[in-house]
Amino acid sequence: GARHPLSKQLARSGDLAKMGGGNAQKSAMARKKAQEKAAGANKGSQLKQNAAAQSIQCKVCLASFICTTAEVKLKEHADNKHPKNDFHQCFPHLKA
Repeated sequence: GARHPLSKQLARSGDLAKMGGGNAQKSAMARKKAQEKAAGANKGSQLKQNAAAQSIQCKVCLASFICTTAEVKLKEHADNKHPKNDFHQCFPHLKA
């Protein structure tokens, strides 16, 4: 086809490489866009999710614990905070 006369001249002189737009620049732009997209997706507070996850509650003092709390930690709470009470008085839903 009919090429622009300047493109032949630039290709011969080696100035085509100086025009920019190389792969490194494309990669950098793609990385920047991906970071901005990820940052936009994580906006907002996680406080609501954290509050919803506080599903274990000590029946003696009404302290809340996250649903993934190990039973060992709950026993520590019962022993340290309520030494006169039985573990199952604090957490009746964990009866074995």
